[in-house]
Amino acid sequence: MKSETDLLRRLTDGARAFSANQRSLAKYVQTHYQTVAFSTVSDLAKQSGVSQATIVRFAKALGFKGYPGFQKEVRRLVRADLKGTERFKLSPAAASPLDLVLAKEMENLGALRDAFDAHAFRAALKSLRSASEVLIVGARATAPLATHMAFGLAKLGMRAARALAVTSDTYDQTNRLDRRACVVVIGFPRYLRELVELLDFAKSAKLATLAITDSAFSPLRGDVSLYAPAESASFMAFHSAPLVLINALLHELSFADRGATVAALDRFEAVADHRNFFHKE
Repeated sequence: MKSETDLLRRLTDGARAFSANQRSLAKYVQTHYQTVAFSTVSDLAKQSGVSQATIVRFAKALGFKGYPGFQKEVRRLVRADLKGTERFKLSPAAASPLDLVLAKEMENLGALRDAFDAHAFRAALKSLRSASEVLIVGARATAPLATHMAFGLAKLGMRAARALAVTSDTYDQTNRLDRRACVVVIGFPRYLRELVELLDFAKSAKLATLAITDSAFSPLRGDVSLYAPAESASFMAFHSAPLVLINALLHELSFADRGATVAALDRFEAVADHRNFFHKE
């Protein structure tokens, strides 16, 4: 497959623990993953030359509950590899302008709710609350998400900065951070190499890291990782679920210290009134 993901590493690194048939299946999956993405267990058994039982045991050995979960991840990898032109050609026509997008975004939101990891969420809150400052990094399609999160943290009175592209300045900015700071990296398929490399750099600098991405198989892995599905039915990214996840973080942070939140919001409103920020009839 094109991207080096955790699933691919499992297929390679786990080879010694696999049976002979499982090693054969792993090699087939790596070579023909686009076919596997849309094959039934019966089809895959015929194509790979192993039994259906071997396929099910193989999926469980990789950490999935069964073949459907394994196949879903392979499909996600296939979609992550697609170029914009390929995504566009695969986009079906919709009965109304909203139908297609709403259906996919509601599917993403449902998956976010079903797969919500409360333990990881609490760990993320703890990391953000204890940070001396927070740098949120998002590039290209995730730049608006980084802007939104930085804006929310700043309104809560937290020291927050954003980086909307990864340049040499971003590395300088990261290197200058206090060692009690936290770096948040937001990225979804197709995963930007520059985000993966910056996250690795932050880890090497012993900074706390939080990754907001779509799957445990994403190459973006922080000290804490939060997952929000971002499946798209278009050439454009679908980010309703990630935005909901970020808003949930901001909401819970605001209630962690109500007094500090009220004080920060009062300071904002005082400046807004003094400078006449908002239109009034």
